[in-house]
This record gives sequence, C-alpha cells and structure tokens, in this order.
Amino acid sequence: MGTCKYCGGKAGLLSKAHRECEEKHSDGLRGLEQHLRMVMSYNTGDCSRLRTSLPSYRSTNFLSDDDIVTVFDKVIREYTASMRRPYSPRSMHIVDDIINILNVPYQIISAKGGLDEFTKKLMRGFMVDYFTDKLDLATARQRCGSVLKRFPMSQSQIDDAYWHVLDKAATNFLADGSLSDDEQRKITDFTQTLSLSLNNIPTPYQNGDISKLSQVSLIKALQNGIVPTTNIQAPIILGKKESVLWAYNGVSCFQEKVTKEWIGRNNGFSFRVCKGVYYRTGRSKGHPVERSSMELQGMGTLYVTNKNLIFWSQMKNLKIPFAKIIGFTPYSDGIEVHRDGATSKRLTFQGFDPWFIMNVISQLTNLQ
Repeated sequence: MGTCKYCGGKAGLLSKAHRECEEKHSDGLRGLEQHLRMVMSYNTGDCSRLRTSLPSYRSTNFLSDDDIVTVFDKVIREYTASMRRPYSPRSMHIVDDIINILNVPYQIISAKGGLDEFTKKLMRGFMVDYFTDKLDLATARQRCGSVLKRFPMSQSQIDDAYWHVLDKAATNFLADGSLSDDEQRKITDFTQTLSLSLNNIPTPYQNGDISKLSQVSLIKALQNGIVPTTNIQAPIILGKKESVLWAYNGVSCFQEKVTKEWIGRNNGFSFRVCKGVYYRTGRSKGHPVERSSMELQGMGTLYVTNKNLIFWSQMKNLKIPFAKIIGFTPYSDGIEVHRDGATSKRLTFQGFDPWFIMNVISQLTNLQ
C-alpha cells in the first residue's frame, strides 16, 4: 500500500499521492505564483494578503519550502526582466518584505539564482547612472551598499556586476574611436574606487571592449610622456628600467624557413661502358631555386615592454628590440615584424588584434 507524499495517508497500491491532494498542491502553486506576481508587478507594497494566505498554502495545499522557493525564483526572474531604469527603492523594499514573509532561510532562496540576478540588476542600474551623470560615484556606491545589505552576494558576483557595467561603458565610450579626458577620469575613478584592475580582467570580459579600454588608457599615458607601471608578472629577465606594459596569451610565432634545391637538365645521351658503368655525352645546365615557407616556432605569450617585443614559449624564446624594428605588416589576427639586417628572416605573430602594439611602439619610439 502506497503513502500519499502530501497528506501522509494511504494512497492505494503503487500510488504516491491522492488525486485530490495533487490538485490541491497544483492549485497552491498557481495561487502563490499569482499572489507574488501581483505584489511585485504592481509595486503595491501590500503584502498583507500574502502574509495571511501563506500558512494556508503550506497546510491546505501542502507547499513545501522548496515549492515556495521555486515559485518565488520564477516570479522574481520575470520581475527582474521587466524592470526599467531608473530603479525605484520600492522594488528593493517589496522583495525584502516578501522574503521575510516566506520565512525560508536566505541561503536556500538565493541558491536558486533569481534573487542574485535581481540584486545585480539593481547594482548595475545605479552604476550606469554614474556613467550617464545621473548619480555621482559616492551615491551610486552607497545605493549598491544598501542593496547588498539586504541581499548579500559573494564578492565574485559583486565584482561581476561592476565588470558588466564597465564593459558597457567601454563600448559606449569607444564608439567614436577615442577616449575623452572626462571619460578617462570616470573610468579611472570607477576602477580605483571599486578595486578593479584593468591589467587583470576576468576571462568573460577579456575579448570585450574593456581590454581596448585599458589599451587606450595606456596609449594616452604614452602620448602624455608617461610610461605607466603594471603588475603583470612575466617569467622573463627584464633589462634596466624595462617594464612589461602588456601581455598576449595564446600567440603563435612563425618564422621564415628558406630551402634551396638545384633544378637543371642534361643534353646528349648515355651509353653502357661495362656492367654498372655508363658514360653521358653532352653537357649539363641548371640553376639554384630557393623556396620560402613559414614554420611554426611555438605557441606562447607575447610580452610588450617599453623596450622590446618578447615571445616566450616552451619551444622557442625571442627578443626583438624596438630599435631593430623597421616596419610592420598588420593582419586581422596578427602582425608581421620587419627587422633590420640583411639576413633577418620574416617573423609573424598570430592570435591578437595588432593595432595596440603598433600604436605603443610608435609612441615609445617618439619618447626615445
């Protein structure tokens, strides 16, 4: 004889629940969802009906804590998606009141993820208002602090909210191809205040406009005669007053390989003198031919210092002083470096956008 998972009574052979109990449970899920959606969607702030009805949902409709949290997570995700800036503090108060009424441990509620998405959207909104001059940074940060006090998150999630806003700001600021002094100031204040390092960008944002943002900042510093310092760690021995400005990972290095062969032809004919011995009459004419190909030297990291380009890999290491570079051929995904010297072979690095290296070396050359 089976036992009903809702009321605990006998449910019949091989049955796990009474049909009427199943219906009550389904009605309870729909009812709670409707209650939550109504309170959030209309921003009424009136949670009295929810407070009165919740005990009945638990007892009469057999809703467990997991049921309640699942419904709440679904509704708050819908609510978060519908939010439009500027965000009202009422939203934060309503969600806080609902959580208190649900009477479920906060860790269980936040584990579903919907509450964190709501929190991050509020934080992003406040920081976007800073970049659009609707809030000063101190006020935006204070509002983020108020949100986190009610809805705490891990530091990695907090940082992700800030990186997300910075990525959007970078896209907007660089849309015209340049970075104004005011935009630079906003970026600097934002990153320094929130302890975000543009030299240590999280993986999801490394291929975004944030990396270009830090590159533009570095170029602007060079234009002003300043060689900035970075905290990039490199397994290379640097020269006196040499520092690493940038590092590209996953770069392939190709170097020209030249092979020679002799191509010719013979006139005349040959005849057999004795077994295994032949004699050819006439003459031979030919010429040497050189063939060139690009051979992979390895895959590693290309470091840009204030004095050299340094390629570091397990297969091969190269150092190219800027003084030896006479030109570049840029490609969509790399660059060919032309070096001074009659015997210098073609050298190509692949795996990055070359505009930054070309601009940096140009600016450094002007400083020297």
